[in-house]
Amino acid sequence: MIDNYTEAMALIEKMKDFLPITATAGTPMIQSLRQSGRKITPKQELEIQDVLYLGDEGGIACAIHLPEEHKAVTVASLTHLRISPDHPLAPEIEAYQLARNRKLAGSGSGKPAK
Repeated sequence: MIDNYTEAMALIEKMKDFLPITATAGTPMIQSLRQSGRKITPKQELEIQDVLYLGDEGGIACAIHLPEEHKAVTVASLTHLRISPDHPLAPEIEAYQLARNRKLAGSGSGKPAK
């Protein structure tokens, strides 16, 4: 088991109270978006519009609004996003990201986000 389901759901509910949340993309997300032809920079602000749970395999996912795409929504793992350290939930989000990345790296299921 990668996530503590109860803790993940509690974090989702807290995040929903703060929507939309401004974030930036981590390296894996930037690479993925660039491969699909989208232009994105590491400092470009993205807007998390919704949060959902994709089960233990997918973890917490975020519906992201990319500035150049007015109607399209991109879904990204919370582990591939960076939240401002000034955000009230930043410590909890970072703790979730670190714990999930450690477990994924330890299980051989994936690499930690940079």
